[in-house]
Amino acid sequence: MTKSRLYLPITLVLLLLPFYLLFNEAVADSGPVTVSIDHDDGGRTSDSYMDDLLAALNKNGCKTVLNHNKGINNAQLLFDSRPVSITKKDRANYRLIAQAKTLEGKFSVRGAFLVHASTGIENLITLQGEQIAFIGKKSWSGYHMPMKSLQAAGVKEQMNTFFYVTNHVGAISMLLHRDVFATVTAAPLARRWAEANDLSIVALTDAVETGGWWMHRNISKDQIKSCSTALSKLEPSQLKALPAWISGFEINL
Repeated sequence: MTKSRLYLPITLVLLLLPFYLLFNEAVADSGPVTVSIDHDDGGRTSDSYMDDLLAALNKNGCKTVLNHNKGINNAQLLFDSRPVSITKKDRANYRLIAQAKTLEGKFSVRGAFLVHASTGIENLITLQGEQIAFIGKKSWSGYHMPMKSLQAAGVKEQMNTFFYVTNHVGAISMLLHRDVFATVTAAPLARRWAEANDLSIVALTDAVETGGWWMHRNISKDQIKSCSTALSKLEPSQLKALPAWISGFEINL
């Protein structure tokens, strides 16, 4: 076989490649983006709150539909509550497009231990053997970081002392109703609820990065830009499907 015949297929591939890429981009732009949220760090799970979020995104120019496939990993646009540096390591096919801001406008969040101020407690070791409400075992501000603080203070879990509520507001409500002795929540929420309800913050954990929205890399640049902008325009009332300590999102492109 001559060299010219060998080069012919390669030449055809190189000539057709730009058209193939344009075709793929056109197909990607032709339909809405599928969306999923992980609720490991809370957020209301009712369909109505997800509908409100999707309606706001669509109104702001990001064409979206709920991802009906099982599992968050099948979505094209997903909210991952884990710290962005951790998520980046195992989502190579995704790119961060918007990072969560706390109620205090920060991109890091701490966990806080709350008790009724009347208890007079000032250190964590006093919580040994007491009933404590957490968010869930995959929550960073509501479990991972607080557990590090408890372990450092020498507090160990005993039978029927740790409870998992699945969201921050629920954890605080358990404390207010005196169903538990102490509760763990994100510090921005703890500060707001403490002042209004005669609660006391016993301790704060180390800070950890916030999570954010990740877009699959096969989505076109135009769609990424539209959805990033739409996410940055979300109002607090449209964020109820997400952790309660989030005030909004900062575009990251």
